[in-house]
Amino acid sequence: MPNAAIYIRLSEEDRDKREADSESIINQRDMLVEYARERDWDIYKVYSDEDYSGSDAARPAFNQMLADAEDGKFNVVLCKSLSRFARDVSLVETYINGLFIEWGVRFISLQDYADSAQKGSRKNIQINSLVNQWYLEDLSENIRSVMTHKKKQGQFTGAFAPYGYIKDSQNSHRLAVDPDAASVVKRIFDLYLAGYGNKAIANLLNDEGVPCPSKYRAVKGYATNRSGADAENLRWSDHTVWHITRNPNYTGTLVQCRYGKPTYKSKSVKEKPPGEWVVVEGTHEAIVSKADYDRAQAMKAGRGMHNRSPSTGGAAANVFAGLVKCKLCGRALVLSGSGKINKGTRYLRCAGRKSGIVLCNCAMVKYDALVEEMSGKIQNLIKAYCDFEHLEKHTRQSRDFGKELAPLKKAKDKNIAEQRKIDGALSDSYVDKSSGVITGEEFSVISSRLKVKKEELMKEYARLQARLETIFSLRETESKINQTIARYQNFTELNRDIVNAFVESIRIGERDRNTKDFDMEIHWRV
Repeated sequence: MPNAAIYIRLSEEDRDKREADSESIINQRDMLVEYARERDWDIYKVYSDEDYSGSDAARPAFNQMLADAEDGKFNVVLCKSLSRFARDVSLVETYINGLFIEWGVRFISLQDYADSAQKGSRKNIQINSLVNQWYLEDLSENIRSVMTHKKKQGQFTGAFAPYGYIKDSQNSHRLAVDPDAASVVKRIFDLYLAGYGNKAIANLLNDEGVPCPSKYRAVKGYATNRSGADAENLRWSDHTVWHITRNPNYTGTLVQCRYGKPTYKSKSVKEKPPGEWVVVEGTHEAIVSKADYDRAQAMKAGRGMHNRSPSTGGAAANVFAGLVKCKLCGRALVLSGSGKINKGTRYLRCAGRKSGIVLCNCAMVKYDALVEEMSGKIQNLIKAYCDFEHLEKHTRQSRDFGKELAPLKKAKDKNIAEQRKIDGALSDSYVDKSSGVITGEEFSVISSRLKVKKEELMKEYARLQARLETIFSLRETESKINQTIARYQNFTELNRDIVNAFVESIRIGERDRNTKDFDMEIHWRV
């Protein structure tokens, strides 16, 4: 007997549907529970996410359901509609049309008449998921247009006011000066203009016990995205000071749309070119004069000239950017110069330790040495892969894919043919009952036996399909690896493309005080 999991979701935009509308959490649950009980299915658990978008892959109940599905705790997932499960095509393909099949989990959505156990349902699910994603894209574009219009009118639309300001109590779209924090901002600019660097200013504020912006908001009881416990241990960092000294909002000019995501699905936020910013002058009281702000930017530009690559005149390239992480605190290792004493040697340092946010003992790694070491490792990997015996092994594996696929396809075709025979037999027996050739009791016995046989065939079909998709996936992975090796087998200089092709991440730990060696863990893509 099927053991069903029920998944229900209500997003932030559905706030007005929480009570009366059919989309409400209660109505979704009641409808799905009734559907399961009508079929005498056991209900393993009801998973519910509220105030989460269907494109969000980090929904807590959703991810708990996926973990339980993989553990085999149920074999059916019930949703009111496909959009409640996900509005993202990639999520639908990954789970409903991918891993669910492998895990033996059947997906049913009532409103869409989607049932992954039925023939042809996969295309129906794919079409519906595309429609749901298009809806999200249109919604995102409409919201963005409305917000941009508000910004052009000089309305502040951020969730939190910049440090040094609060939202006006009479108008939440207007900034008002927060005297205590504003005095710290003014002092930071004065120190910077006097020649202090970002790190020196951060150390000075930490030594004096001045709370950093997140801690200050928590102490004051202002809205913040950090809990009081988290904020308590935070300190000023050079990045925080750097961010404050380049924020044009302190001049009384409201500058918005400085940062954005490439698409609504993207998790990364990047700074936009100045031409795309929305700038409205004179919207609020200035903390820093325009002249002082411009002087600070000129000083930044001058200091930045000393951190340029001598060969290109541009910013120093880091082929490992974002891929090298600290094993102790999880932050990225960032590229920095060592000054004139070490003749321009560049190092990768833990961003947390470098900025003073955390006090970890992650090793400081010479950048050029890591480039040389990783070049050797990647070249050795390519050589091993191109070794004659290794190639022979992979060639043999590729032939095995074909040998394994043929009988599976044959078994799948046979299974489909047998299911059709059963459907025909069911139809014939119904006609026989209608014409009086067999009794109703005889028809019940025959149809019950045929339905049991068909259910067994459907289960076997699902197993065959899962195995086929697994083999196709393995073959595709093998093909991609071969293409990567062929493309880069003769490389002479390591670059970002090569690193991305072969390396998932590099983890750096502590350095041994006696041997001077450090712990390095490489996660390969191939």
